[in-house]
Amino acid sequence: MDVLPLGTRSEGILRRGDHALFGVSTGNSYFTRQRLARALAWAVDRFTVVDVVHADVALEAALEAFGYERPAARRSAAKQLRGVRRRIGGALEDLGPAATRVRVQPLSAFLEQPGYREVRARAGSALRTDMELRSVRDGMAHQFLTQRLQPGALPSPAQVQAALDYIDAELPFFVDTPRILDVASSVHCYHTVLALGRLLFSERSTGLLRPADAQGYSIVACRD
Repeated sequence: MDVLPLGTRSEGILRRGDHALFGVSTGNSYFTRQRLARALAWAVDRFTVVDVVHADVALEAALEAFGYERPAARRSAAKQLRGVRRRIGGALEDLGPAATRVRVQPLSAFLEQPGYREVRARAGSALRTDMELRSVRDGMAHQFLTQRLQPGALPSPAQVQAALDYIDAELPFFVDTPRILDVASSVHCYHTVLALGRLLFSERSTGLLRPADAQGYSIVACRD
């Protein structure tokens, strides 16, 4: 595995080894069963607790925004979620007995959780006034849309909103996973540096939204 924590704080949190979080989405082809199994095997050797959160929020609405009729959007969303769960389940099978130390939950399980709601409210407040944060968030939404639209096509307002909802739902886990999952410290593990990760974990960042002191971010990528 190639492991690169972002900044000295993330490096220290990684060494503590309290908790690792992996986010897996339906549209992310990187985390195959094999890669996810290798990443989780690395994690259970180094962390007391490991969580996998798979995205399922706003998926059906996003499909409708891209032209699916409601019944077709429901069927497609269900199919995509089955695929993600199959990949995660297969990775856990490959992990063997150590899989008992990995918790798996959908993102929707947190929507009414007080810790998640508190962190999301804080992030929402920052997005209203921090222009750099909003620009980075909007840029990620644009990237999300350009991967799904025909070249040169302009997204509709509904498509833009679906992309923003998707990113906003995941943002709290960049900011304060310890508050949400009740762990001492946490490292958000991903195979590349997302723009939000680069902004929030830059040691020169002066933005309004700051990750919790116990929140870290690290590249964790398989050497294929």
